[in-house]
Amino acid sequence: MNNTNASGKTAAGGRRRPRDAESALSRDEQRVRRLLQAAVDYIYTVRVENGRAVETLHGPGCVLVTGYTPEEYRDDPTLWIRMVPEEDRPAVQAQAEAVLRGEATLPVEHRIIHADTTLRWVKSVVVAHRNDREEVTEYDGLINDITARKQAEELTIRQQEQLIQADKMATLGTLVSGVAHEINNPNNFILLNAKLIAKAWKDLLPAMHHYFLHEGDFRIAGMPYSRAITGIPELTQAIVDGTVRIQKIVQSLKDFARSDPGELNQNFAVNAVVEAAMMIVANLLRKSTDHFAVELGDSIPAVRGNFQQLEQVVINLLTNACQALTSRDKSITLRTRHDRARHRAVIEVADEGKGIDPEQARYIFDPFYTTRRDIGGTGLGLAISYNIVKHHGGELLFTSRPGEGTTVRVILPLP
Repeated sequence: MNNTNASGKTAAGGRRRPRDAESALSRDEQRVRRLLQAAVDYIYTVRVENGRAVETLHGPGCVLVTGYTPEEYRDDPTLWIRMVPEEDRPAVQAQAEAVLRGEATLPVEHRIIHADTTLRWVKSVVVAHRNDREEVTEYDGLINDITARKQAEELTIRQQEQLIQADKMATLGTLVSGVAHEINNPNNFILLNAKLIAKAWKDLLPAMHHYFLHEGDFRIAGMPYSRAITGIPELTQAIVDGTVRIQKIVQSLKDFARSDPGELNQNFAVNAVVEAAMMIVANLLRKSTDHFAVELGDSIPAVRGNFQQLEQVVINLLTNACQALTSRDKSITLRTRHDRARHRAVIEVADEGKGIDPEQARYIFDPFYTTRRDIGGTGLGLAISYNIVKHHGGELLFTSRPGEGTTVRVILPLP
């Protein structure tokens, strides 16, 4: 005998009873949720009343992704947003606010600060559930850890940038090598003859001065001897100084163009490199600041490379720091330390100088880019330093705030 419901329909052949329909719907939802749990790293569910989130439940998978347990999220209602870095919070908050308003949302990729303090990347997709009146009653947040993908993307971008930079440097190196040669020959000729003229003037001076004392003033090179006696030595010295300056620029060009990084087979202490560089720029440091501090780390293992090249890097960084200061009251700090966690040696130069504008900071390692052209900057110091550190398998990193100063770090791998 068939059972019938209130409308006369059989349970077997007609419409399902309301309770059966609800049970089937619940089973469908559970099936979908199981599928979602298999497809994502974890799910959190937010219950909504009157357009406001009133309760959030985090699935157990949150521990693997974030390092926090469901209970920690329950006991700290703001943890979910505090663990997001400030720069990423607007996008995360906008997604949550949009779903509460019943609006469609797009996936958001953002960073989180794991419980172990490391940065992770996650992808957040929000799925809203509505009642018969199309009001959002709850929504699920589907979270996937995409850290590995982001790291792979960043590595690919860095490798592409390095390939482009290497190609650009190789082309530029060939060019500047030829230019340096073409400049060097006539410059050496000018320098040699300027010194010869200066010596000839010195040899002729007694005879000319004797004539001046007995016969009075006379003209030489279009000017009175009384002026030429000081003017010509000043002019010849200016020529010599100018050609010496050109020699330094040519040497910088040659250093930059040199593709061979030289022998990198020396074992030496980082602190020894720093101390040698400080001796060379000691006078410049004394003239530039009353507050030069040195903090040398203890027990730093020896690095492997070229002592003289790394010494030149530190000299360049200290020189830049001196030139960045606006008064002697501003400080420069030179530090070394052992990064044991990553098995690296670190050299750090921090100044309280003018700082670098973010727009200019993009170009500081580009050859010939300088903001100090007026005081003789060539724009090659940091480019050369960058190449030296790169040849040593290291990194040259900097942070800067306009008006506050700049910190540059040389990071070297340890053998």
